[in-house]
Amino acid sequence: AISVPNNLPFQLSSFIGRGRELGQLMNLLAETRLLTLCGAGGIGKTRLAIEAAGCASSSYQDGVWSVEFGSLFEPQLVAHKTSTALGCQEESGRSRLDTLLDFIGGKSLLLVMDNFENILDGRSLLAEIGRHAAGIKLLVTSRERLQLRGEQLFPLQGLEMVKSEDSAAEAPAAQLFINIARRTVPDFELLEGDAEQLQRICRLVAGMPLGLELAASWVGLLPLCDIAAEIEQSLELLTSQHHDVPRRHRSMQAALDVSWRRLTSEQKLAFQELTVFRGGFTRSAAAEVAGATLPLLVTLVNKSWISYDRERDRYL
Repeated sequence: AISVPNNLPFQLSSFIGRGRELGQLMNLLAETRLLTLCGAGGIGKTRLAIEAAGCASSSYQDGVWSVEFGSLFEPQLVAHKTSTALGCQEESGRSRLDTLLDFIGGKSLLLVMDNFENILDGRSLLAEIGRHAAGIKLLVTSRERLQLRGEQLFPLQGLEMVKSEDSAAEAPAAQLFINIARRTVPDFELLEGDAEQLQRICRLVAGMPLGLELAASWVGLLPLCDIAAEIEQSLELLTSQHHDVPRRHRSMQAALDVSWRRLTSEQKLAFQELTVFRGGFTRSAAAEVAGATLPLLVTLVNKSWISYDRERDRYL
């Protein structure tokens, strides 16, 4: 249990399938002061960050605090939002930033700055904290990297998927699917032929936790083969009926739309043309087929639309 002061949200579900990533994140958090957990919407950034913050809490005598920016679109209010979360009172005649820096100066804190992609122009606050408050560590979740000096990136991908039908229920993606399925069907077990369909569903949503959660919510109404077939046709099935889910996570389409709107027309066109590739593509192929320059590929990587595999020298 967390014994230091904190405002971390209580999690209603078990933490599943990210043990390896949690260990890596904890090691990086011990070595750096600005760590950005970067990835697509619905990939599980917030859940992993909150878990890491709770596990690391004993290292921060003044607490671990989460500041949620998902509904904030005014970068000038970043200092105000952070101050409010920390209980830092406004002082007459002084800026919010100066008051905040004085308040946290000398303290030992971990700040989880969650969903920062909407207010990237407010990242100067993070740089100021880094310069003036040596005891503060920042764990930021964002669909885009911050592009600040000293930033340690931790790109987050989908959950590991099943390797074969014999181990279908053992991989992290499958474990999450089955766990969520049992919320509506408590005695849910894989039936004959389900192992192959579970693999298919995991691949279709690329191991994305949000996609797995939305797909698993249908097990009380459809067989796995029908769930997979519906997802292959469109993303309409992947919609949540829960009332306590943020709007951006109520469907796979909504999660994608938030990031899609942040692309320029040129970036959208290039990405659409790059979707003809299966299994990734090389830089030269991207240039030939989509006219994608290196700066454009870098932007798509930084915005979590594609990733780069160094071992294979391919974009995925």
